[in-house]
Amino acid sequence: MNLRSARQMTSIFLIRADRMLLLYRVGSSAVRDSWVGIGGHVDPDEIREPTQAALRELEEEVGLSPDQIRDLTLRYVSLRDNGEELRITYYFTATSHQMSPIPTNAQRASSAGSRSPPTWRTYLPMPPTTSVALKHWLSRGRHDNLLRSIVMASDGPHVLPLAGE
Repeated sequence: MNLRSARQMTSIFLIRADRMLLLYRVGSSAVRDSWVGIGGHVDPDEIREPTQAALRELEEEVGLSPDQIRDLTLRYVSLRDNGEELRITYYFTATSHQMSPIPTNAQRASSAGSRSPPTWRTYLPMPPTTSVALKHWLSRGRHDNLLRSIVMASDGPHVLPLAGE
């Protein structure tokens, strides 16, 4: 049996006026240098509460508190086996209140690598499951409230509903 560790992470696609707030992560142990949503690792005491982990990371990463966003919704849960570990990522979407400050720099240094200032962007190259989640959400997922899973299989990614679709 090939035993692997597991890593749980969160990511929020934060939307404001048809733009998305993204960070460029460099030197991360979880993903190659790329644009990512706002998020990070789920702490051990948050294993049963990934939403709390996402909100904590939102405040740590860009200084936004839960009352500065609305419509936080879990949209995708991805599973990816990279050969060394099973990666589970909870992808959320949220809308930034128009009156909320626009983050202009990352709030803290990270052991997961450095990052650029947060940037409101349109589509950019991203890690595999992030790209699948974002493309699916933009084309189909934003029009409903279904929770879906993403499975990175040998024949490519599969987006599957976790509830009736």
